[in-house]
Amino acid sequence: MCGNGVDKSNPSKNTTMNKLTIIPAFISSLRIAVLPLFFYLFNLENVDACLALLSLSAATDFLDGYLARKLNVTSRFGAYWDATTDFILMFGAFAIFFAQGFYPWWLLVLIAVSFIQFLVTSNFAKRIYDPVGKYLGSALYIGIALTLIRPTHTIFIFVQYAFAVFFVVSLASRIISLVKKRP
Repeated sequence: MCGNGVDKSNPSKNTTMNKLTIIPAFISSLRIAVLPLFFYLFNLENVDACLALLSLSAATDFLDGYLARKLNVTSRFGAYWDATTDFILMFGAFAIFFAQGFYPWWLLVLIAVSFIQFLVTSNFAKRIYDPVGKYLGSALYIGIALTLIRPTHTIFIFVQYAFAVFFVVSLASRIISLVKKRP
């Protein structure tokens, strides 16, 4: 059996495995579906419903990876799709906050650049040591929750600079990891 769950000796098992691959991808896709509803509820000032959607999104972020590993259907596509759906949700939520005047434009740029640097550096090496980068998504989830719970200038300043520090440390650790892997 290959690392992507494909058993070349058993075609009927491959069809089942291909169907199982849809499950984690569908769960990841729910995060994109949440964004328009989040926007609508945010405009209604329904913070509790927005927090519930954020919690559901965080749960799907855990569940998709867990199921992919449990069902033995992990794949490069699945990993990138998971990161892409996270990016769309996070960028979308912070774009909504930017439109409200909560955050500066450069925070959106940093979020976009952090996703791009993940894609670029992940193409150079299969495993990159980035002890901070794997928590960037969690930091953004927390930033969204803090913004919803307590939308004050102090929170806005804390979230934007905390993310900037996370970004710089993550980028540095990825660069160091890539440099160490080169002969």
